[in-house]
Amino acid sequence: MTKQKHFGKDWTDGQLKFPKHLTAKIIHSALFIYNADCNEETIKRIDYLTKQIGTKDMTYVMALLVLPTLMNDMRQSPAYKDFQSSRNKTIN
Repeated sequence: MTKQKHFGKDWTDGQLKFPKHLTAKIIHSALFIYNADCNEETIKRIDYLTKQIGTKDMTYVMALLVLPTLMNDMRQSPAYKDFQSSRNKTIN
């Protein structure tokens, strides 16, 4: 019989310290939302998790989910483009 896994369990048995925004609970919650089949299911999962883990932890979850969009937006900004051009001048 296989051992049942627990949602958000720390599999390191406390050997590693995690920052609050990268605990197993936060990452598993983000994956739970990310793997929803449709927008309606996504909203249901967000509502469910907000009740389960609270608004502070949901802030971390949602930040993980929007990170790729934020990074893309940042790469399009004039400040980042200026930074990139200054780096190219320095490197070359």
